[in-house]
Amino acid sequence: MMDFSDIDAVITALYTAISGPPGGQDWELERQLYHPDARLVRTRVAEDGTPILFSFDIEGFIEATVPLLEGQHFYEIETNRKLFRFGNIAQAFSEYEARDAEEGGNLLFKGMNMIHLFWDGTRWWIMHIIWDNEREGVTLPKADWYEADW
Repeated sequence: MMDFSDIDAVITALYTAISGPPGGQDWELERQLYHPDARLVRTRVAEDGTPILFSFDIEGFIEATVPLLEGQHFYEIETNRKLFRFGNIAQAFSEYEARDAEEGGNLLFKGMNMIHLFWDGTRWWIMHIIWDNEREGVTLPKADWYEADW
């Protein structure tokens, strides 16, 4: 089992687990990242423009994601992060690019993960992750947003 006592290790593992050639995702690693009570929330926009979401536990996420990635090379790469920590909780705004190759590859889409983590005294657990992708009218923040004092 990996050492999840470091937030960077957990977030790196998050991107590693979902990435790979067709059928190459590491679903066991994915399961190890999430607390048993965790929720994963995928957001989208319906054809009529209405925002919608799909909420999963880890097993539901895997079940829904396997068919989406079937036959695809899929690599999600973190490109920027803003992290806030207070006591036993942390929140990361993690910007990503999805590509069809580990290095270089065609850009499939970009987006933002908002990741909530909990420290249990031994390790960090992902408790909640919600994400959205760039689209017309919704773009990732400028780089200086990550440097701003909040």
